[in-house]
Amino acid sequence: CRVPRPVDADPAQTYDAIVAAALELLHTLDQPDQLSMRKVASRADVSVGTIQYYFESKTDLLEACLDGYYDRLNRVAMELIGAVGDRTGVALIEDAARSLYRFAVRERALIRLRVATNASLGELHPRRQPEFLGDAIRAGAAALAPHITISPTEARLAIQGLVSIMVRMALLTDSELEVLTDRSGHEGRAEVEAFVVRAAVRLLQPIEG
Repeated sequence: CRVPRPVDADPAQTYDAIVAAALELLHTLDQPDQLSMRKVASRADVSVGTIQYYFESKTDLLEACLDGYYDRLNRVAMELIGAVGDRTGVALIEDAARSLYRFAVRERALIRLRVATNASLGELHPRRQPEFLGDAIRAGAAALAPHITISPTEARLAIQGLVSIMVRMALLTDSELEVLTDRSGHEGRAEVEAFVVRAAVRLLQPIEG
């Protein structure tokens, strides 16, 4: 049964405090599954019962920790879609791929969490699928349609394929970078970024010129 709502608690403030505490702890842990409700309760200065009122499971809490990431991703995607008219052909695809890859690199900590939660569930969380496998990708494919040579379905699959490539590439460690590119640090990441941009052009097949 559902835990009763805590007495005299501000729902929004309490919810935000719990999520903030969980995010702080996640940055100190090697793996998301090391997070415990008890540790979050202690960091947020609430009871475990309070956390259970707002989040029925640790999976729900971890997914809530990703809300900010998805909000930022959506803003970046909408900005790119809105700016499609400013570029054409290859330049358009290159600029979009570069922006998305750099976003992924900035968001590495939460992308690691996203990968872990997806692996645990065996899929992208069902509440994310309509927007991020449906609406967002369809909107991107529609915006690109006049500038690329592949079909709408192929475009949607290509966009999702690029997302998967960018996620893995953004998560490369320094040692992985050095093994793959013979470079480390900034030079290694620059090499990966250049590869991601070339991959985007090959997959989306923009109209030349």
